[in-house]
Amino acid sequence: MSERNILADAPYEVFISGETIDLVIPSERAIVHDGWHRWFNDPEVTRFSDHGLYPNTAEAQQEYLDALRKPAENNRVALLIVPKGGTRAVGICSLSAIHPIHRSGETAVVIGERSTSRGAAFWGMEAKARLVEHGFETLGLMRIGGAQAMPLADWQRYQILFGFRPEGIKRGAHRRGHHVWDSVTSSCTLEDYLRVKKTRGGAYWPGKKRLFELMRAVPKHSIADAVRDAIDTAVESYVKDVPLA
Repeated sequence: MSERNILADAPYEVFISGETIDLVIPSERAIVHDGWHRWFNDPEVTRFSDHGLYPNTAEAQQEYLDALRKPAENNRVALLIVPKGGTRAVGICSLSAIHPIHRSGETAVVIGERSTSRGAAFWGMEAKARLVEHGFETLGLMRIGGAQAMPLADWQRYQILFGFRPEGIKRGAHRRGHHVWDSVTSSCTLEDYLRVKKTRGGAYWPGKKRLFELMRAVPKHSIADAVRDAIDTAVESYVKDVPLA
């Protein structure tokens, strides 16, 4: 039996243990048994990302996996998401563009296998929270950022609960076919992270039950829309009397 076949049949190794999910070290198992590469061919999964523009293959996913195994040549931590007590990977989260001087990084989460279970609503949020915690506590980062297309309004609202604050709008930055959306950028600084932890008695992840209560208290209107409107108003006020010719 080849080494790759052995890796494909071996159980995942947990890197970060959570409440609703575990973050595990990627292996051939995800490609052979869990259809990892197929997530990025699913139009619903990739709609608001840069994936799905060209077909993905198992061979291409293997090349990505091989690159992850060379930490000296990449600046990324990528972990697969496995529901607690399960054996099948349902998504991936990453901390990329890790900069040794600026001590910053960028987060991304993709849930490739949708589920109707109630706990599934927390998979992406806990995966990001656990990875952000790793970035600050273990990697010693000072700032972690991210960006989402504007239609992901709920995700942007709930990020407030983990110290992420909208900081800008990239106009017309996301395109899918002839549909164009703005993109909102946000970040969590070390100061933001520590403030959340202090408020929760030292725990960044508040637990599924408490998080559900906190989510219900978040205002219903889009924070991203409010930021975009405020920026547009400020810019228009500033430039209205500026001669262009």
